[in-house]
Amino acid sequence: MDKFPPLENRELPAPPHWRKALGVGIVVMGLAIGTGELILWPHLITKYGVGLLWLAMLGIVFQYFLNQEVARHSLATGEGFFTTSARVITWSAPFWLLAALLLYIWPGWASAIGTILAEIIGFGGHLMWSWITLGLVLVLTFSGKIAYEVLEKTLKIIVPAFFLLLVVISFFNLSWLELKEAIAGLFNFGFIPEGIDINKLLGAVVFAGAGGMLNLCISLWYRDKQAGMGKYAGRITNPITGREEAVAATGYKFDETNPENLKRWRGWMRYVRVDQGIIFLGLGLITLFLLSVNAHAVLAPQGIVPDGLDVAVVQAQIFGQQWGPIGYNLFLIMAFLMLFSVMWTVIDALTRMVSDIIHTNSQVGPLQKYFSWARNASLSKLYYIIITLVVIIGAILLPLNQPLALLVISGVLGGLTMAIYTPFLIYLNNTKLPKALRPSWFTNIVMVGISAFFIFFAIQVIISYLN
Repeated sequence: MDKFPPLENRELPAPPHWRKALGVGIVVMGLAIGTGELILWPHLITKYGVGLLWLAMLGIVFQYFLNQEVARHSLATGEGFFTTSARVITWSAPFWLLAALLLYIWPGWASAIGTILAEIIGFGGHLMWSWITLGLVLVLTFSGKIAYEVLEKTLKIIVPAFFLLLVVISFFNLSWLELKEAIAGLFNFGFIPEGIDINKLLGAVVFAGAGGMLNLCISLWYRDKQAGMGKYAGRITNPITGREEAVAATGYKFDETNPENLKRWRGWMRYVRVDQGIIFLGLGLITLFLLSVNAHAVLAPQGIVPDGLDVAVVQAQIFGQQWGPIGYNLFLIMAFLMLFSVMWTVIDALTRMVSDIIHTNSQVGPLQKYFSWARNASLSKLYYIIITLVVIIGAILLPLNQPLALLVISGVLGGLTMAIYTPFLIYLNNTKLPKALRPSWFTNIVMVGISAFFIFFAIQVIISYLN
Protein backbone atom coordinates (compact mmCIF):
# COMPACT_ATOMS: atom_id res chain seq x y z
CA MET A 1 0.00 0.00 0.00
CA ASP A 2 1.29 3.45 -0.97
CA LYS A 3 2.01 5.42 2.22
CA PHE A 4 3.70 8.35 0.48
CA PRO A 5 2.07 11.69 -0.44
CA PRO A 6 0.20 11.60 -3.78
CA LEU A 7 1.85 12.98 -6.92
CA GLU A 8 1.28 16.70 -7.40
CA ASN A 9 -0.34 18.00 -10.62
CA ARG A 10 1.88 20.13 -12.86
CA GLU A 11 2.21 20.86 -16.58
CA LEU A 12 4.69 18.73 -18.54
CA PRO A 13 7.53 21.01 -19.73
CA ALA A 14 8.33 21.18 -23.45
CA PRO A 15 11.22 18.90 -24.50
CA PRO A 16 14.38 20.20 -26.19
CA HIS A 17 15.09 19.23 -29.79
CA TRP A 18 16.40 15.67 -30.12
CA ARG A 19 19.68 17.06 -31.52
CA LYS A 20 20.40 18.36 -28.00
CA ALA A 21 19.94 14.89 -26.52
CA LEU A 22 23.47 14.49 -25.25
CA GLY A 23 23.95 14.07 -21.54
CA VAL A 24 22.95 11.09 -19.42
CA GLY A 25 23.88 8.74 -22.30
CA ILE A 26 27.49 9.90 -22.17
CA VAL A 27 27.52 9.54 -18.36
CA VAL A 28 26.31 5.94 -18.65
CA MET A 29 28.85 5.27 -21.40
CA GLY A 30 31.48 6.63 -19.03
CA LEU A 31 30.42 3.84 -16.69
CA ALA A 32 30.44 1.16 -19.35
CA ILE A 33 33.84 1.74 -20.95
CA GLY A 34 35.95 1.13 -17.87
CA THR A 35 34.92 -2.34 -16.68
CA GLY A 36 33.49 -4.82 -19.14
CA GLU A 37 35.13 -3.11 -22.11
CA LEU A 38 38.64 -2.78 -20.67
CA ILE A 39 38.92 -5.79 -18.37
CA LEU A 40 36.26 -8.52 -18.52
CA TRP A 41 35.37 -8.76 -22.22
CA PRO A 42 38.96 -8.52 -23.57
CA HIS A 43 39.90 -11.31 -21.13
CA LEU A 44 37.02 -13.57 -22.26
CA ILE A 45 37.44 -12.84 -25.98
CA THR A 46 41.19 -13.48 -25.80
CA LYS A 47 40.58 -16.78 -23.99
CA TYR A 48 37.53 -18.08 -25.90
CA GLY A 49 37.57 -16.21 -29.22
CA VAL A 50 35.51 -13.55 -30.99
CA GLY A 51 32.60 -16.00 -31.34
CA LEU A 52 31.53 -14.85 -27.86
CA LEU A 53 30.94 -11.25 -28.98
CA TRP A 54 27.23 -11.92 -29.50
CA LEU A 55 26.76 -12.01 -25.72
CA ALA A 56 28.56 -8.68 -25.36
CA MET A 57 26.20 -7.15 -27.93
CA LEU A 58 23.20 -8.73 -26.22
CA GLY A 59 24.30 -7.30 -22.86
CA ILE A 60 24.53 -3.73 -24.11
CA VAL A 61 21.28 -3.96 -26.13
CA PHE A 62 19.49 -5.27 -23.03
CA GLN A 63 20.71 -2.30 -21.05
CA TYR A 64 19.52 0.17 -23.68
CA PHE A 65 15.96 -1.04 -23.03
CA LEU A 66 16.49 -1.08 -19.26
CA ASN A 67 17.80 2.49 -19.35
CA GLN A 68 14.84 3.62 -21.44
CA GLU A 69 12.35 2.08 -19.02
CA VAL A 70 14.06 3.51 -15.93
CA ALA A 71 14.01 6.92 -17.64
CA ARG A 72 10.33 6.51 -18.62
CA HIS A 73 9.07 6.51 -15.03
CA SER A 74 11.44 9.27 -13.98
CA LEU A 75 10.37 11.58 -16.82
CA ALA A 76 6.69 10.88 -16.11
CA THR A 77 6.89 11.58 -12.36
CA GLY A 78 10.15 13.38 -11.55
CA GLU A 79 10.75 10.69 -8.91
CA GLY A 80 13.81 8.51 -8.54
CA PHE A 81 13.34 4.75 -8.89
CA PHE A 82 13.90 4.16 -5.18
CA THR A 83 11.02 6.41 -4.09
CA THR A 84 8.67 4.82 -6.64
CA SER A 85 9.80 1.38 -5.47
CA ALA A 86 9.04 2.27 -1.82
CA ARG A 87 5.51 3.31 -2.83
CA VAL A 88 4.89 -0.32 -3.81
CA ILE A 89 7.09 -2.20 -1.30
CA THR A 90 7.67 -0.22 1.89
CA TRP A 91 10.86 -1.97 2.99
CA SER A 92 12.48 -1.91 -0.44
CA ALA A 93 14.29 1.35 0.45
CA PRO A 94 16.67 -0.17 3.06
CA PHE A 95 17.19 -3.17 0.76
CA TRP A 96 18.35 -0.94 -2.11
CA LEU A 97 20.46 1.11 0.31
CA LEU A 98 22.30 -1.95 1.58
CA ALA A 99 22.63 -3.43 -1.93
CA ALA A 100 24.16 -0.20 -3.29
CA LEU A 101 26.75 -0.08 -0.52
CA LEU A 102 27.67 -3.77 -0.91
CA LEU A 103 27.99 -3.40 -4.68
CA TYR A 104 29.89 -0.14 -5.07
CA ILE A 105 31.82 0.82 -1.95
CA TRP A 106 34.85 -1.23 -3.10
CA PRO A 107 37.60 0.86 -4.74
CA GLY A 108 38.52 -1.64 -7.48
CA TRP A 109 38.78 1.06 -10.15
CA ALA A 110 40.95 3.35 -8.02
CA SER A 111 43.43 0.52 -7.50
CA ALA A 112 43.51 -0.17 -11.24
CA ILE A 113 44.09 3.51 -12.02
CA GLY A 114 46.94 3.67 -9.51
CA THR A 115 48.67 0.76 -11.26
CA ILE A 116 48.36 2.46 -14.65
CA LEU A 117 49.56 5.87 -13.44
CA ALA A 118 52.58 4.27 -11.75
CA GLU A 119 53.41 2.69 -15.14
CA ILE A 120 52.91 5.92 -17.11
CA ILE A 121 54.71 8.32 -14.76
CA GLY A 122 57.42 5.93 -13.69
CA PHE A 123 57.64 6.72 -9.99
CA GLY A 124 55.55 6.22 -6.88
CA GLY A 125 53.63 3.12 -5.84
CA HIS A 126 50.16 2.27 -7.13
CA LEU A 127 48.63 3.05 -3.71
CA MET A 128 49.93 6.63 -3.79
CA TRP A 129 48.45 7.25 -7.24
CA SER A 130 45.19 5.55 -6.27
CA TRP A 131 44.81 7.91 -3.31
CA ILE A 132 45.64 10.91 -5.52
CA THR A 133 42.96 9.97 -8.09
CA LEU A 134 40.37 9.49 -5.33
CA GLY A 135 41.28 12.97 -4.09
CA LEU A 136 40.89 14.31 -7.64
CA VAL A 137 37.29 13.07 -7.66
CA LEU A 138 36.56 15.27 -4.64
CA VAL A 139 38.38 18.27 -6.15
CA LEU A 140 36.35 18.00 -9.37
CA THR A 141 33.07 17.38 -7.53
CA PHE A 142 33.49 20.44 -5.28
CA SER A 143 34.70 22.66 -8.13
CA GLY A 144 31.29 23.31 -9.70
CA LYS A 145 27.95 24.66 -8.55
CA ILE A 146 25.80 21.70 -9.70
CA ALA A 147 27.16 18.19 -9.13
CA TYR A 148 25.60 16.59 -12.21
CA GLU A 149 26.76 19.36 -14.57
CA VAL A 150 30.39 18.97 -13.43
CA LEU A 151 30.21 15.21 -14.05
CA GLU A 152 28.58 15.53 -17.48
CA LYS A 153 30.85 18.31 -18.76
CA THR A 154 34.00 16.45 -17.70
CA LEU A 155 32.85 13.20 -19.32
CA LYS A 156 32.08 15.11 -22.54
CA ILE A 157 35.84 15.70 -22.71
CA ILE A 158 37.11 12.36 -21.37
CA VAL A 159 34.88 10.01 -23.42
CA PRO A 160 35.56 11.57 -26.88
CA ALA A 161 39.30 11.75 -26.09
CA PHE A 162 39.33 8.06 -25.18
CA PHE A 163 37.25 7.14 -28.26
CA LEU A 164 39.60 9.02 -30.60
CA LEU A 165 42.63 7.21 -29.11
CA LEU A 166 40.84 3.86 -29.53
CA VAL A 167 40.06 4.52 -33.20
CA VAL A 168 43.68 5.54 -33.89
CA ILE A 169 45.02 2.41 -32.17
CA SER A 170 42.52 0.20 -34.02
CA PHE A 171 43.43 1.72 -37.40
CA PHE A 172 47.07 0.74 -37.00
CA ASN A 173 46.48 -2.57 -35.20
CA LEU A 174 43.54 -4.35 -36.88
CA SER A 175 43.34 -5.94 -40.31
CA TRP A 176 40.16 -6.18 -42.38
CA LEU A 177 40.21 -9.99 -41.95
CA GLU A 178 40.23 -9.66 -38.15
CA LEU A 179 37.36 -7.16 -38.27
CA LYS A 180 35.33 -9.41 -40.58
CA GLU A 181 35.78 -12.42 -38.28
CA ALA A 182 34.81 -10.33 -35.24
CA ILE A 183 31.68 -8.95 -36.95
CA ALA A 184 30.60 -12.54 -37.60
CA GLY A 185 31.08 -13.18 -33.86
CA LEU A 186 28.44 -10.54 -33.09
CA PHE A 187 25.85 -12.80 -34.73
CA ASN A 188 27.15 -16.16 -33.46
CA PHE A 189 24.04 -16.51 -31.28
CA GLY A 190 23.96 -19.35 -28.77
CA PHE A 191 27.70 -20.05 -28.66
CA ILE A 192 28.90 -20.56 -25.07
CA PRO A 193 32.28 -22.31 -24.73
CA GLU A 194 32.46 -25.41 -22.57
CA GLY A 195 34.04 -24.87 -19.17
CA ILE A 196 33.63 -21.08 -19.16
CA ASP A 197 33.38 -19.50 -15.69
CA ILE A 198 29.68 -18.65 -15.36
CA ASN A 199 30.42 -15.92 -12.79
CA LYS A 200 32.86 -14.12 -15.09
CA LEU A 201 30.44 -14.46 -17.99
CA LEU A 202 27.54 -12.98 -16.01
CA GLY A 203 29.83 -10.22 -14.72
CA ALA A 204 30.86 -9.42 -18.30
CA VAL A 205 27.25 -9.33 -19.56
CA VAL A 206 26.27 -7.07 -16.65
CA PHE A 207 29.25 -4.76 -17.26
CA ALA A 208 28.61 -4.61 -21.03
CA GLY A 209 26.71 -1.47 -20.08
CA ALA A 210 26.37 0.33 -16.77
CA GLY A 211 25.33 -2.84 -14.99
CA GLY A 212 23.65 -3.75 -11.74
CA MET A 213 22.02 -0.92 -9.82
CA LEU A 214 23.88 1.71 -11.83
CA ASN A 215 21.10 1.52 -14.43
CA LEU A 216 18.66 2.59 -11.72
CA CYS A 217 20.69 5.72 -11.04
CA ILE A 218 19.67 6.91 -14.51
CA SER A 219 16.40 8.05 -12.90
CA LEU A 220 18.37 10.36 -10.60
CA TRP A 221 20.64 11.70 -13.37
CA TYR A 222 17.66 12.54 -15.60
CA ARG A 223 15.98 14.22 -12.63
CA ASP A 224 19.05 16.39 -11.99
CA LYS A 225 19.17 17.18 -15.72
CA GLN A 226 15.57 18.39 -15.20
CA ALA A 227 14.18 16.10 -17.89
CA GLY A 228 10.39 15.74 -18.06
CA MET A 229 8.70 16.27 -14.69
CA GLY A 230 12.16 16.39 -13.13
CA LYS A 231 12.00 20.09 -14.05
CA TYR A 232 10.12 20.66 -10.78
CA ALA A 233 12.15 18.35 -8.54
CA GLY A 234 15.19 20.55 -7.81
CA ARG A 235 18.89 19.73 -8.24
CA ILE A 236 21.84 18.79 -6.06
CA THR A 237 23.89 21.98 -5.74
CA ASN A 238 27.22 22.62 -4.07
CA PRO A 239 26.51 24.06 -0.59
CA ILE A 240 29.83 25.98 -0.77
CA THR A 241 29.82 27.50 -4.29
CA GLY A 242 26.20 27.24 -5.41
CA ARG A 243 22.81 28.47 -4.25
CA GLU A 244 20.98 25.57 -2.64
CA GLU A 245 17.81 24.32 -4.33
CA ALA A 246 15.04 22.56 -2.43
CA VAL A 247 14.76 19.01 -3.80
CA ALA A 248 11.29 17.47 -3.60
CA ALA A 249 11.04 14.16 -1.73
CA THR A 250 8.20 12.99 -3.97
CA GLY A 251 7.11 13.60 -7.55
CA TYR A 252 4.52 14.99 -9.92
CA LYS A 253 2.05 14.01 -12.62
CA PHE A 254 0.54 15.69 -15.65
CA ASP A 255 -2.76 15.46 -17.54
CA GLU A 256 -2.06 12.82 -20.17
CA THR A 257 -5.44 13.39 -21.85
CA ASN A 258 -4.24 16.83 -22.99
CA PRO A 259 -3.07 16.49 -26.65
CA GLU A 260 -0.27 19.03 -26.13
CA ASN A 261 1.06 17.10 -23.13
CA LEU A 262 1.01 13.86 -25.13
CA LYS A 263 2.92 15.53 -27.95
CA ARG A 264 5.50 16.76 -25.44
CA TRP A 265 5.69 13.29 -23.87
CA ARG A 266 6.53 11.72 -27.23
CA GLY A 267 9.22 14.38 -27.64
CA TRP A 268 10.75 13.50 -24.27
CA MET A 269 10.79 9.77 -25.07
CA ARG A 270 12.44 10.56 -28.43
CA TYR A 271 15.03 12.56 -26.49
CA VAL A 272 15.77 9.53 -24.27
CA ARG A 273 15.97 7.13 -27.22
CA VAL A 274 18.48 9.36 -29.01
CA ASP A 275 20.52 9.94 -25.84
CA GLN A 276 20.60 6.26 -24.88
CA GLY A 277 20.48 4.85 -28.42
CA ILE A 278 23.15 6.83 -30.27
CA ILE A 279 25.52 7.64 -27.41
CA PHE A 280 25.20 4.73 -24.98
CA LEU A 281 24.20 1.88 -27.32
CA GLY A 282 25.90 3.02 -30.53
CA LEU A 283 29.24 4.30 -29.25
CA GLY A 284 29.24 1.81 -26.39
CA LEU A 285 28.92 -1.17 -28.73
CA ILE A 286 31.67 0.14 -31.05
CA THR A 287 33.93 0.69 -28.03
CA LEU A 288 33.33 -2.76 -26.57
CA PHE A 289 33.85 -4.35 -30.00
CA LEU A 290 37.12 -2.54 -30.79
CA LEU A 291 38.68 -3.08 -27.36
CA SER A 292 37.86 -6.80 -27.39
CA VAL A 293 39.09 -7.32 -30.96
CA ASN A 294 42.29 -5.36 -30.28
CA ALA A 295 42.99 -7.55 -27.25
CA HIS A 296 42.32 -10.72 -29.27
CA ALA A 297 44.48 -9.57 -32.18
CA VAL A 298 47.42 -8.67 -29.94
CA LEU A 299 47.28 -11.36 -27.24
CA ALA A 300 45.78 -14.51 -28.81
CA PRO A 301 48.60 -15.11 -31.38
CA GLN A 302 51.08 -15.14 -28.50
CA GLY A 303 48.97 -17.46 -26.36
CA ILE A 304 48.70 -14.83 -23.60
CA VAL A 305 45.48 -14.74 -21.55
CA PRO A 306 46.06 -12.22 -18.74
CA ASP A 307 43.61 -11.61 -15.91
CA GLY A 308 42.28 -8.36 -14.48
CA LEU A 309 44.16 -5.16 -15.13
CA ASP A 310 46.99 -7.20 -16.68
CA VAL A 311 44.81 -7.32 -19.81
CA ALA A 312 45.47 -3.58 -20.28
CA VAL A 313 49.10 -3.59 -19.10
CA VAL A 314 50.14 -6.56 -21.28
CA GLN A 315 48.43 -4.99 -24.33
CA ALA A 316 50.30 -1.74 -23.63
CA GLN A 317 53.60 -3.64 -23.49
CA ILE A 318 52.91 -5.35 -26.82
CA PHE A 319 51.88 -2.05 -28.41
CA GLY A 320 55.16 -0.71 -27.05
CA GLN A 321 57.04 -3.47 -28.86
CA GLN A 322 55.29 -2.50 -32.11
CA TRP A 323 55.34 1.30 -31.86
CA GLY A 324 57.87 2.03 -29.14
CA PRO A 325 57.24 4.25 -26.09
CA ILE A 326 54.54 6.23 -27.96
CA GLY A 327 52.38 3.12 -28.48
CA TYR A 328 52.95 1.97 -24.92
CA ASN A 329 51.99 5.28 -23.32
CA LEU A 330 49.13 5.89 -25.77
CA PHE A 331 47.39 2.70 -24.69
CA LEU A 332 47.97 3.35 -20.99
CA ILE A 333 46.66 6.93 -21.29
CA MET A 334 43.53 5.57 -22.99
CA ALA A 335 43.12 3.00 -20.19
CA PHE A 336 43.53 5.75 -17.56
CA LEU A 337 40.81 7.89 -19.19
CA MET A 338 38.47 4.91 -19.27
CA LEU A 339 39.03 3.85 -15.69
CA PHE A 340 38.89 7.36 -14.26
CA SER A 341 35.54 7.97 -15.97
CA VAL A 342 34.06 4.80 -14.51
CA MET A 343 35.52 5.37 -11.03
CA TRP A 344 34.13 8.90 -10.75
CA THR A 345 30.75 7.93 -12.18
CA VAL A 346 30.40 4.92 -9.85
CA ILE A 347 31.25 7.09 -6.84
CA ASP A 348 28.72 9.69 -7.99
CA ALA A 349 26.06 7.02 -8.60
CA LEU A 350 26.57 5.36 -5.21
CA THR A 351 26.43 8.75 -3.48
CA ARG A 352 23.24 9.74 -5.34
CA MET A 353 21.47 6.48 -4.56
CA VAL A 354 22.38 6.52 -0.86
CA SER A 355 21.64 10.23 -0.35
CA ASP A 356 18.33 10.03 -2.29
CA ILE A 357 17.08 7.05 -0.24
CA ILE A 358 18.07 8.69 3.06
CA HIS A 359 16.64 12.10 2.12
CA THR A 360 13.28 10.83 0.83
CA ASN A 361 12.65 8.51 3.76
CA SER A 362 13.67 11.14 6.32
CA GLN A 363 11.06 13.56 4.91
CA VAL A 364 8.05 11.37 4.03
CA GLY A 365 6.73 7.83 4.20
CA PRO A 366 6.39 5.10 6.84
CA LEU A 367 10.14 4.78 7.56
CA GLN A 368 10.64 8.37 8.75
CA LYS A 369 11.33 7.32 12.34
CA TYR A 370 14.30 5.22 11.18
CA PHE A 371 15.78 8.09 9.14
CA SER A 372 14.80 10.96 11.46
CA TRP A 373 18.49 11.72 12.14
CA ALA A 374 18.72 13.15 8.61
CA ARG A 375 15.47 15.15 8.66
CA ASN A 376 17.13 18.57 8.85
CA ALA A 377 19.75 17.85 6.18
CA SER A 378 19.03 18.89 2.59
CA LEU A 379 19.70 16.45 -0.25
CA SER A 380 22.59 18.65 -1.42
CA LYS A 381 24.32 18.56 1.97
CA LEU A 382 23.78 14.81 2.23
CA TYR A 383 25.30 14.29 -1.22
CA TYR A 384 28.49 16.26 -0.52
CA ILE A 385 28.95 14.72 2.94
CA ILE A 386 28.39 11.18 1.66
CA ILE A 387 30.67 11.53 -1.38
CA THR A 388 33.45 12.67 0.97
CA LEU A 389 32.82 9.63 3.20
CA VAL A 390 32.73 7.26 0.21
CA VAL A 391 36.13 8.54 -0.97
CA ILE A 392 37.62 8.25 2.55
CA ILE A 393 36.28 4.69 2.97
CA GLY A 394 37.63 3.80 -0.48
CA ALA A 395 41.05 5.14 0.49
CA ILE A 396 41.00 3.01 3.67
CA LEU A 397 39.96 -0.13 1.76
CA LEU A 398 42.55 0.29 -1.01
CA PRO A 399 45.36 -1.73 0.62
CA LEU A 400 42.98 -4.71 1.00
CA ASN A 401 41.78 -4.57 -2.60
CA GLN A 402 41.97 -7.19 -5.36
CA PRO A 403 40.58 -5.42 -8.48
CA LEU A 404 39.49 -8.37 -10.65
CA ALA A 405 37.97 -10.36 -7.77
CA LEU A 406 35.97 -7.31 -6.64
CA LEU A 407 34.81 -6.53 -10.19
CA VAL A 408 33.62 -10.11 -10.68
CA ILE A 409 31.82 -10.12 -7.30
CA SER A 410 30.28 -6.73 -8.11
CA GLY A 411 29.19 -8.03 -11.53
CA VAL A 412 27.61 -11.17 -10.07
CA LEU A 413 25.77 -9.25 -7.34
CA GLY A 414 24.76 -6.68 -9.95
CA GLY A 415 23.31 -9.46 -12.10
CA LEU A 416 21.32 -10.73 -9.13
CA THR A 417 19.85 -7.26 -8.50
CA MET A 418 18.95 -7.00 -12.21
CA ALA A 419 17.06 -10.30 -11.91
CA ILE A 420 15.06 -8.62 -9.12
CA TYR A 421 14.42 -5.14 -10.50
CA THR A 422 13.79 -5.93 -14.19
CA PRO A 423 10.44 -7.70 -13.60
CA PHE A 424 9.61 -5.08 -10.99
CA LEU A 425 10.25 -2.33 -13.56
CA ILE A 426 7.88 -4.06 -16.00
CA TYR A 427 5.23 -4.08 -13.27
CA LEU A 428 5.76 -0.41 -12.36
CA ASN A 429 5.58 0.96 -15.90
CA ASN A 430 2.54 -1.12 -16.84
CA THR A 431 0.46 -0.53 -13.71
CA LYS A 432 1.55 2.74 -12.07
CA LEU A 433 1.71 4.94 -15.18
CA PRO A 434 -1.34 6.14 -17.16
CA LYS A 435 -2.02 3.97 -20.24
CA ALA A 436 -0.87 6.64 -22.68
CA LEU A 437 2.60 6.71 -21.06
CA ARG A 438 3.14 2.96 -20.79
CA PRO A 439 5.69 1.00 -22.87
CA SER A 440 4.66 -0.54 -26.20
CA TRP A 441 3.92 -4.25 -26.59
CA PHE A 442 7.29 -4.67 -28.34
CA THR A 443 9.19 -3.06 -25.45
CA ASN A 444 7.28 -5.23 -22.97
CA ILE A 445 8.18 -8.41 -24.88
CA VAL A 446 11.86 -7.39 -24.93
CA MET A 447 11.76 -6.55 -21.20
CA VAL A 448 10.21 -9.93 -20.37
CA GLY A 449 13.02 -11.58 -22.36
CA ILE A 450 15.64 -9.53 -20.48
CA SER A 451 14.02 -10.46 -17.19
CA ALA A 452 14.08 -14.16 -18.09
CA PHE A 453 17.74 -13.88 -19.14
CA PHE A 454 18.94 -12.40 -15.86
CA ILE A 455 16.75 -14.71 -13.75
CA PHE A 456 18.20 -17.71 -15.64
CA PHE A 457 21.77 -16.53 -15.08
CA ALA A 458 21.04 -15.71 -11.42
CA ILE A 459 19.81 -19.28 -10.89
CA GLN A 460 22.91 -20.66 -12.65
CA VAL A 461 25.19 -18.59 -10.40
CA ILE A 462 23.38 -19.77 -7.25
CA ILE A 463 23.62 -23.40 -8.45
CA SER A 464 27.35 -22.97 -9.16
CA TYR A 465 27.92 -21.81 -5.57
CA LEU A 466 25.84 -24.65 -4.09
CA ASN A 467 27.68 -27.38 -6.02
